[in-house]
Amino acid sequence: MVEPEEIRTERLVLSRIQPADADAFIALHGTPEAYPHDSRFQRTPEQAREQLDWFREKWAADGIGYWTIRLATSGEVIGFGGVQHKDEDDDPVLNLFYRFFPTAWGNGYATEMARAAISWARQHRPDRPVVITTDVGNSPSIRIAEKLGFARHSERERDGWPEVVFRLAPAR
Repeated sequence: MVEPEEIRTERLVLSRIQPADADAFIALHGTPEAYPHDSRFQRTPEQAREQLDWFREKWAADGIGYWTIRLATSGEVIGFGGVQHKDEDDDPVLNLFYRFFPTAWGNGYATEMARAAISWARQHRPDRPVVITTDVGNSPSIRIAEKLGFARHSERERDGWPEVVFRLAPAR
């Protein structure tokens, strides 16, 4: 199993989340503006620490997980995201997730990170479909999913909130 400690794209460095990333993680997940479509996921500092610990546990168990996303030029943390193993309706998939500081929005970073995550998934977990789950009103994420070739798979409610699931078929 290949565990990518770091992946570089043209403008980004994607690296395994480290304890030193906790302050940025807590700041991002406590920023109300970072949640225009899904405020139910905003976190208190304690909740953010617990989520960060869980993300790190997933890395240890699965050999892949969400990354810290930094600008290659400055090293500034601009977000967190990547792929993580998940069961979707009893089907093992890779969940593609990202959350960026609002100051990073509109620069194509989510698409760039997602392409790197999909490329890694195709090479190292070709049997697993990649999914994106987002709020039905999150048109920027829906545009990114469609741009990347994801197909609308289903719509559902989770905890009373409508969401849409996009799916990219396995590479096989």
